[in-house]
Amino acid sequence: MVGTRERAVRSAIAALVLPHEPTHALLSRLFRLETEVTLLPSWDGDPAPLAKVNATLDADTPTPVIRAVAVAPLPLALAAAWAVGAVLPPGSPLVVPVLLALSFWGSLSSGDLAIAARSRFARRQGEFLAPRSPTVDAVALSLTPLTVVAVGTSLFR
Repeated sequence: MVGTRERAVRSAIAALVLPHEPTHALLSRLFRLETEVTLLPSWDGDPAPLAKVNATLDADTPTPVIRAVAVAPLPLALAAAWAVGAVLPPGSPLVVPVLLALSFWGSLSSGDLAIAARSRFARRQGEFLAPRSPTVDAVALSLTPLTVVAVGTSLFR
């Protein structure tokens, strides 16, 4: 029963994360990479991701392309905040939910940052996968509040 309950909770959270993953996939497709999005992927390790985007990488895939795809959610969230901020009145009751959603969707995971930092490793593996490190985990954790501030600044400009 606990397994079913845990899966239901993870499924609900995965649905909330979903807008983050297509950002990776969209840019990956624009660069003509064969791309796949998986919700609640099978995973050996901790923490298990709620969703995963993977693309086939070959020896000719440029490092800047790999890095751009890895960090794509953040600039898109900032652009969306800027655009929404242009039309959403500052006192609107939607401001806080929009801020939270865009911050959540734009936050880079430790997996995103590991791929950006170790793009050559990902290329050698032939897929968007790179080992995380304590440093990458700490950077991801530190970037989360900075992402909220950046999204808020774009939204409330």
